[in-house]
Amino acid sequence: MFLIAYFVVLVVFPLIHTFVDRRPNRRTRFRVIEIWLLWFVGASGALSVLTGLGHIGPNAPGIADGIGFAHSPFQWEVGWADIAIGTIGFMSICRRDSFMTAAVIALAILYWGDAVGHLMQLAAHDNTAPHNVQPIYTDILQPLIAVLLLIAYRRLGGGRGPAPEQPAR
Repeated sequence: MFLIAYFVVLVVFPLIHTFVDRRPNRRTRFRVIEIWLLWFVGASGALSVLTGLGHIGPNAPGIADGIGFAHSPFQWEVGWADIAIGTIGFMSICRRDSFMTAAVIALAILYWGDAVGHLMQLAAHDNTAPHNVQPIYTDILQPLIAVLLLIAYRRLGGGRGPAPEQPAR
């Protein structure tokens, strides 16, 4: 169910946002990339905060079981790391300068590191627990897409003052 919610938040919502956008530069390449980047970084941030709260909340032992891990104090630390990275991502909605770059870098390091950990658990310990295997795809693709969107956004002038006006195509 979580992966379905992830898909809706990271694909369906930015798609809707793109079509209902009323800004003067709507549907320009710059604006579409900006919308998708904001959703990938901002919404990913909000989802990371929720994930982090799960790791430190009353359901933490059940979450550890779902990943195929034993509940331990390290889960508390991972939860707070998720909350910190998520907060940076969410805050980047308002800060599109170098703060956005920092958010994407933090997201990529955290999620790609998580993906490597899940793959190592799968290969070395045959850990096929649903919450160990299912996040591998999102842990790889989500930051990859955010990095590519950020590169495109920066190349089009994003984060350097007001959004450039471009004719609709």
